[in-house]
Amino acid sequence: MKKVSTVKLGVQRRREKRVSSALPIVHNGKMGVTRDISSTGVLFEIDHDMKAGSKINFAIDLETPGGKLKLVCEAEVVRVTHKDGRSSVAAKIINQNLESSA
Repeated sequence: MKKVSTVKLGVQRRREKRVSSALPIVHNGKMGVTRDISSTGVLFEIDHDMKAGSKINFAIDLETPGGKLKLVCEAEVVRVTHKDGRSSVAAKIINQNLESSA
């Protein structure tokens, strides 16, 4: 019987389509900026180190036609990479609430 080898290429784990974004994000008083976001996850850059597997809380400021809103989230850090003194953090959103910033 002939042996066949298989190679797994990068598996896409995202369930929702992500949208490129540059929105202000605040975590533990530190300011950062999102790079992309979906209803289930976010990728952001911040000058603060985090560990994969940790639970975090953050807020994203949103400008809408109806006024300013704040998306307050609880999430789990999935991946952290470092570049030029900044952390790039991928997080899975566990819980989210939309609040008025007025």
